[in-house]
Amino acid sequence: MARTFKLNVGWHDRLIRVLIGLAIIAGIWIWFTSERWLALIGVIPILTAIGGWCPVYETLGMTTDTTLTPERREK
Repeated sequence: MARTFKLNVGWHDRLIRVLIGLAIIAGIWIWFTSERWLALIGVIPILTAIGGWCPVYETLGMTTDTTLTPERREK
C-alpha cells in the first residue's frame, strides 16, 4: 500500500529552509576543513524544502502551507 504525503511546508518555510541549509553547508565547508562530510547535515532542510513535506511537522500535526483550506487539511 503506497503512502501519500501531504504537503505541510509553506513557501515561506521552504525559502528559510533552503537558506539555512546553504548556510550550514557553507559554514561547515569553510570552518571545518577536515570534517567536510558534516556538510551533509545541510542537505536535510534543503530536501524537505524541495519535497514540501516535513516528517516532524506531520508527527506534530502542524502545517505552514497556507494554500490548504481547513476542509482539505482533514483529508
